[in-house]
Amino acid sequence: MIQEWASALSKDQSAASVRKIVNTLSGALQLAVEDGRIPTNPASRLKLPKVAKVSKRYLDHQQVHDLAEAVDARGSGYGLVVLVLSYCGLRWGELAGLTVGDVDLKRGRLEVRHTMIEINGYLEESTPKTYEERSIPVPRFVLEQLAKAIDGRAPSEHVFVGRRGADVLRNRIFRRHFLSKATAEIGLPGLTPHELRHTCASLAVSAGANVKALQRMLGHASAKETLDTYADLFDSDLDSVAVALDIAVSRINAVKTQSKPV
Repeated sequence: MIQEWASALSKDQSAASVRKIVNTLSGALQLAVEDGRIPTNPASRLKLPKVAKVSKRYLDHQQVHDLAEAVDARGSGYGLVVLVLSYCGLRWGELAGLTVGDVDLKRGRLEVRHTMIEINGYLEESTPKTYEERSIPVPRFVLEQLAKAIDGRAPSEHVFVGRRGADVLRNRIFRRHFLSKATAEIGLPGLTPHELRHTCASLAVSAGANVKALQRMLGHASAKETLDTYADLFDSDLDSVAVALDIAVSRINAVKTQSKPV
């Protein structure tokens, strides 16, 4: 029965979503097994759809700058949204839930303490999971723009609000009216807000961030999740290790050569 249910999910859910849903059920049933309420976990070892590996797009600094300008050119003032997603790595729900009080201008940090969840078309505010709560360092040039955006506003107000008096900026509104048109203009059609989170990971790694630092910045449950998600970003680390080892050995050999009597 559970296999039939899981197979039916594939009709209107992505492979990744099906796996998450089934794993949630499996986790609950495993607790029942450990509690002695059922003999085995019927949700284990099911045939689930394979998740296709999709190559990620990473923007460079210039592309982020161009995209922010293109979004701002549409008269929205939402170029700052592009910068915050690209340099702070927030999930959309975290960005939408960000309040004025969550912006610590003195420390230069964003405190992730709220998240917005859309349920049946309605947005509800919630608190992030324990490992998702975090304090994110903000580059100075982004912080300066945030300071202007929140100046004189109440701590409980959301930093990014929708147009026409909407209290919260919705993902689909931002994409449809601003991001999609701006990305097409600069030659990056189809770019999504979540790809800007990927961009943040790429820019952080290129700036020297290690796996643990990236994990904390992005709010992943473990470093393993970070590596599984962004293994391609750390491929160059293997080359740098080889170079570093080669330099170390070369120095030793150079010392030995100098110490030999002439």
